[in-house]
Formats: sequence, structure tokens, C-alpha cells
Amino acid sequence: MSPDLSFIIEPLSYLVSAMTLLLALVIAIKDSRSFANRCFIAGLILLGMAEITSGLSAAAGTSEGTLQWQMVYLILLSITPGTILLFSLSFARQEYGKYLSKWKIILIAVFLLPLAIILSPFPLFKRILLDYDYIELGYAGKVFYTFILLISVLILANLERTLRASIGRIRWQIKFIVLGTAVVCANWIYSASQAILYTAIDTSLSIVHPAALLCADSLFIWGLMRSRFLKVDVYLSRSTIQYSLTTLFVSLYLVSLGLLAYGARFFDPENPLPILSLLILLALAGLGMLLLSDRLQEKLRRFVTRHFKRPLYDYRKAWMELTEKTRALVSAEDLCTEVAKIISKTFGILSVNIWLCDEDKKQLSLVGSTVFTRNQTFNLERKGESVAALLGTIENRIADLKEKNFAWADDIMASEPEYFDEFRMRYIVPLQSGGLLVGIITLNDDRVGKAPLSVEDRDLLHAYSAQLAARLLQLRLSENLRKVQEIEAFQNVTAFFVHDLKNLASRLSLTMQNLPTYFENPEFRDDALKLIGESVAKIESTCSRLSSLKQKIELKPVQLDFNELVTAAADDFEKATRFHLDKKLGRIPPVYLDPEQIQKVLTNLVMNAYDAAGENGKISVTTSVRNHQAICTITDNGCGMSRRFINKMLFRPFQSTKKKGMGIGLFQSRMIVEAHHGKIEVESEEGEGSTFRVILPVGGNQ
Repeated sequence: MSPDLSFIIEPLSYLVSAMTLLLALVIAIKDSRSFANRCFIAGLILLGMAEITSGLSAAAGTSEGTLQWQMVYLILLSITPGTILLFSLSFARQEYGKYLSKWKIILIAVFLLPLAIILSPFPLFKRILLDYDYIELGYAGKVFYTFILLISVLILANLERTLRASIGRIRWQIKFIVLGTAVVCANWIYSASQAILYTAIDTSLSIVHPAALLCADSLFIWGLMRSRFLKVDVYLSRSTIQYSLTTLFVSLYLVSLGLLAYGARFFDPENPLPILSLLILLALAGLGMLLLSDRLQEKLRRFVTRHFKRPLYDYRKAWMELTEKTRALVSAEDLCTEVAKIISKTFGILSVNIWLCDEDKKQLSLVGSTVFTRNQTFNLERKGESVAALLGTIENRIADLKEKNFAWADDIMASEPEYFDEFRMRYIVPLQSGGLLVGIITLNDDRVGKAPLSVEDRDLLHAYSAQLAARLLQLRLSENLRKVQEIEAFQNVTAFFVHDLKNLASRLSLTMQNLPTYFENPEFRDDALKLIGESVAKIESTCSRLSSLKQKIELKPVQLDFNELVTAAADDFEKATRFHLDKKLGRIPPVYLDPEQIQKVLTNLVMNAYDAAGENGKISVTTSVRNHQAICTITDNGCGMSRRFINKMLFRPFQSTKKKGMGIGLFQSRMIVEAHHGKIEVESEEGEGSTFRVILPVGGNQ
């Protein structure tokens, strides 16, 4: 390599590698528990080590030394893209495990094939020409760089999917991490395309590597500050995966690079191509930042509105978008989540949360959000005087928390300071339809551009909230109708069971009448005993499932120790089955409930867990208190349930995953818990086990 370039590349490589390794150390100290963080740390370490070898190669001064360090560089390079690909599959994705399992074969190939090429008997390099700063590639070298090019495109595709699936605050947090990784991949694509195009490594281009890594590190640092060291989660949708812009950007990059190379060779052979290529790389990074800038898009939209005299919103288009994206959604969670995304995108507000209240207007539950994941919504559920005060005084207009404070809003912001320390909750939009309040929408003061809500903003927000409230009321009425129909169907089926019981009773009665006359007949006695045994077994099976079910649960509540009730149910189960339960009981205030009915619920849930886990399984029973609610959690490591079964069939009579089950036990359990003004929550995955939570109010007579 020429001395002037070596003088620049060597110290720059050492400086950037030190910066990269220091960044990896900081992330490891802050949080190295998540899989994405560990992949990111490993990728930074490999990038830093590769940059050190690049500097040593530039300083070698001999053909043998340069080739040796280039070989070390390629070994590190063979591992790095696979590590970054793992990061791209797990970064900001809650369900990254299923993506890793789908990509298992590709991941194995990504790690093994480049190493296999390096270790193959085919030469990577042919010769080195110091006068021209070229290392001529062999056949294996060209194949190796082809793999690097393809892997880089795969990484960009995955990151682009993650970015397209994000919205609001989450997108604001992750976009600079994505851009930094894109700069690294673009550098690989550039280097690989040059090596493939010229069948040689141009060592004079080595200055591009530390410059690109320096740019990437700067983006990483800014992105880590925003994302709180990668603590974000995104759900990927099917449309996100189908519509990708990665191919377009890579194609434009390669075309521009080819035109630049052709122009440089034709018009001026002495033109310094590395500097021009670096400018293209930086220009693309800047273009990506501009295209992803919410602030720029907001300024453009307002500029058009201000200078071309058009309304701020195309109301017809906005209404059609809302209708198109929500008409097929049949669950309140999916509906509220989609509307939260639409509001965030339309108004440029990063943090949008939708809360639903119960029919008594004493409880608020977070159902849809652009900030919090579904695993965090349970911690934000609130009930009590602060909720009643909010829902009782909120009017049919948007409330500005800078003008009027609510204790509930202060409590929510104090409970999650990491999300509300910089951007506070600002607006509360009521969800009302036909004079009925079904919930609220809360908006933070993190609007792009910081502009307050205008008259046009408020009008469109009212339209969105009214439409959402109407849909939610429709879903609630449909659910109530379904419950009534289930009870009616249950009563009809019960009549058939009673009819069967009468038939069994008639058979037993006839047998008992004939017993004195034919008692001495051995054949009659055998038949009679067999008939009696079969009839008793059928009666016991039927009665155990149906005898205690009623349309309305009659409660006899008393004040008692919840832990003692849980312990009694667990002890009875252990005595009957000889199966050990792992119990961890927390301190709980006295509760007011019907012990006989709640014990039925606990016994049924433990028996279901035993049926799912089997004799060699594991079942844990824990109790705790949260937000003035007593919680009993029963967890097993059994077969689990599918998401479709949980949403469509769980807690419905005559729907069960057990071969001989009737689905009556959980139906009865839910009726008992709801009669106590509580609820049952469930989490489950097929093959991973299930968790049931019985949540009951704490305190005096309800």
C-alpha cells in the first residue's frame, strides 16, 4: 500500500476500533441480558477486531504481512455478518424466537459456508501487486465476497421490516440503530461489489471501512440513547414482510456505484475513487435519515397546507383508511391497537394509549398502545376512586392536562417514570357513543413539531374516537349476546343430560325391583352388578360436571385469609394425587368471598394443570397482591393451548382440549370469579405450558 494512505488508515483504524470496542463494553455493562443485546455486543466486538487487523494490514509493508493480516480480516469478516443477521432477526421483536426457528437453516449456512470457503483448498488470493495496491482474488475469494454481499442484503431486508412495522415512539427509538447497521451493511456491499467487479481487493479502499464504521458508531450512540439501550419491542405484520424497499435501495446503490466507477475509469483514470465512494455512502445514510425524519414530514405537510390553501387532512381518505384497517378486526385488543397506530401516524404523536373502562366505570385497562407491549398492560390497570373521579367528571370534549389535573393520570405517569420522564401525558380524549362512555384515549406531549392540537386536529380526533367507541360498544353487546346464548344452549343441553339420568334411574329401579325375585340366580346377579356399576359411573361423571352449574351463582361471602383457602385446596389435591405442588404465598390482606365457590375454582384450575402437565410435570401456585387485588397464579409446563383456542373457545361450555373433557369446569370457574367482581386471565403457548391468574378484589363487603 502507498505510504500516504497507510499513514492515514492505520491510526484511523485503531481509533475507530477502540471506539467500537468501548461502545460494546458500555452496552455489556448497561444490559447484556437480552439476546438482541448480546448479538449486538458480539457484532461490535467483531467489527472492532476486524478494524484492528485492517490497520495492521495497512502497516505491514510487505506482501507476506499484508496477505497474513488480510486472511485474519477475512476470518473475522466470515463470522461478523452472521452475528449481525442474528441481531437483525431479534432486535425490537417480541416474538424473535419464532423468526430464529424459521431461519435456522439459513443461519447455519450463513455461519458455516464463509468459513468453509476460507478453509477450502482453493486459494483466496492469487497475487499481490504493491505498485497498484491490489490483491488479486482467486476463485474462492470471489465466491466468498458473493456470500458477503447476499448476507448483507438479508440483514438490510430484516431491519427494513422491523422499521416498517414500528410506529410512533418505538420507531423514534430504533431508527438510528437501524441506520447505523445499514451503514455497516452498505460498506460490506460496496466492498464486495468492488471485489467481484474487479476480481481483486483494492487496499486503497481500506479508508472507507473505518470511516463507515465511525459513521455507524455515531448513529449507534445516538440510537442507544433514544432506545434506552435497545429496550424496545415491535410486532411484525404480514404486510410489513410482503412490502420491502430493500431491493430498491440496494439496486439504486449498485447502479450509482457502477456509473461512478465507469465514469472515473473513462474520463479520469487518476480520479480517487475511494473518496467519491465514501461520499456516496455518507449521502445515502443522510438520505435515509431525511426520509425517516418525522419532523421533516410534518414540516412538509404543514408547508403544503399553509401555502397551497388545502385542508390539513383529507377527511375522506382518513375515514376510508380507518374503516379499511379496522372493519375485519373482531377483538377489542386488535381494534384499539390498530386505531392507536392510525392516530399516531395521522397526528404525528408518538405515544398514544387507549384505555377501556368496565361497565361500572370503576376500572381502566390499557388495551391498545404505541408505547407499551401487551405484557406491560397488566401493570397499568387501575381501579378505585381516582378512576371513578376521572370517568365521572370527563366531558364530551378533549381534556388538556395542562389546564386540569387528574389523580389517575399522575399515578400512571409516576408508576412508569422511564416512559413519562421526558414526554408527559397531555390530552385525554373520551370514547363516547350514544351518551355511553366506554373508555379514553391519552396522548403524550411528544408530538412531532411540538404544535398543540388545532381545531382540525380535534375534529378528526372526535370522529376517530366516536367511531372507535361505536365499534367497541358493538363488540361488547355481541359478547353479552354470546354469553346469553351460551347459557341458553347450556340449559338446553342440561335437559338432555337430565333425561339420560332419568333413564339410568329407571334401569336401576327395575333392577332393584327384580332383585328379590332373582337374587339366587348367579347370572342375574352378575348382570345386575355390572349394570349397577356402569350406571353409577355414568351418574357420578354427569353429576360432577353439571350438578353445581346454575344460570346465576349464589354467593355466601365471608371475610377470610386467602392464603389459607389456597393452601387448603392445594393440600386436598396433593392428598388425592400424591403430586407435589410448588407453593409460594405472598402476604395478602383479608378478602371477602365465598370459600366453597372459590375452592371449586382453584381445584378445577389445579386439576386442569395436572391433566396438561402429567405425573412428571411441574405445577406452581403463587399468591400476590397488586393494585388492591388478590392474585392466585397457577402455572404448568404442560402441552399449552393455541392462541386461536384461547380467543375462540376457552371458557365456553362444551369446548375442551382434553379428550374426555366437556369444557364445563372453566365455564363454571369464570362465572364464579365474575360473580365476585373478579376475572381470570390466561397466558399459554403450545408446547410451553399455561398460566392462569385468578384476580379478586381485596377489602370489605363488595
